[in-house]
Amino acid sequence: MKKQLAFAAALISAAALAQTPRATGDNVATAAAPALASYARPEAPLNPEYPPAALRQEQQGQVMVRLRVLASGAVTDVQVRSSSGYALLDEAALAYLRGARFIPARDRSGLPVDSLVIVPIRFVLED
Repeated sequence: MKKQLAFAAALISAAALAQTPRATGDNVATAAAPALASYARPEAPLNPEYPPAALRQEQQGQVMVRLRVLASGAVTDVQVRSSSGYALLDEAALAYLRGARFIPARDRSGLPVDSLVIVPIRFVLED
């Protein structure tokens, strides 16, 4: 059995956070958020390693990860929004995204801004 790791092609959502109160949970004050000219996106393709133990146990699933991309492109506040059902897969996605670098979102004046992003990571095994 060969492994295949699929990263969903698009980031699900993003919300500008510049000049807004810190978001709690998934509630973002969008009325006060500046309009974005561009959304945060990964600097390079996201390719986390399939955890060897999960591979041996034939675990598969999708992890929805919520993270904050700072204006610097650094990632912070990484948390599982929706579990794959397997701790090994969830932890692999979190660990990988904590070290990922993003191109930050930009407001309409072209300035980089903090944003929230939801990233789906799919771990899929195929024959």
